[in-house]
Amino acid sequence: MEAPIFSLSTQRDLKVWHWNSADGRKTLEVVPSVYGRATMRDKDLLIYATSHLIAGMNLGFAPQRVVRFVAYDFLIATNRGIRGEDYNAFRQGLDRLKGTTLKTNIVNGGKRITKAFSLIESYEIVERSPTDPRMSAVEITLSTWLFDAIQAMEVLTLNPGYFHLRKPLERRLYEIARKHVGMQDMWLVGLDTLATKCGTTALRLRKFRESIRQISHENRLPDYRLDLINGDKALFSRR
Repeated sequence: MEAPIFSLSTQRDLKVWHWNSADGRKTLEVVPSVYGRATMRDKDLLIYATSHLIAGMNLGFAPQRVVRFVAYDFLIATNRGIRGEDYNAFRQGLDRLKGTTLKTNIVNGGKRITKAFSLIESYEIVERSPTDPRMSAVEITLSTWLFDAIQAMEVLTLNPGYFHLRKPLERRLYEIARKHVGMQDMWLVGLDTLATKCGTTALRLRKFRESIRQISHENRLPDYRLDLINGDKALFSRR
């Protein structure tokens, strides 16, 4: 959740994204394919797959990088429609996840890794018929980087209300609050730092400030309240 891997744009994002941690010890380069960079909504699939793996681990099953599920179940669980266009959008998300390449030295599972990889290694779709876009089964193979993080339990639980947030920026803000508030009652951060954590490049700070002001006014983030302080700081607090 620390690095802004996923695009906030609702349009095809073809820009290469570079990120460095505040201490300069971690770097990340996100390279989109011709399909565009994976988006915050595409991330739902990784959250869904992770929840399945962790549920299995809690029941004593050995985790596997290959995750099988029914597309209909995924669409319902993540608050999406089940029309043909929704299945097509899901398929496009798989292409972005498969095509987006990360090069990183971020630590996972106690190991420092420098490598390039896709968010998912491969996927397979079983369709009902050549003329029916609905999928009866989907199988994805997670990248070893993500799989190692799951095994090391380097993941945080999310409120189901997360899937009801429509704006990509709202979702990213919730993730940041989930990570940084932790067991505290509140967390104060400068808007310039917050903009960097959100990975926003299209928005200038002035426009970003207005977006934060609007999200604060609408007050839809699950578990947390967001307030704009003196126009240059954001205060996240537990509800």
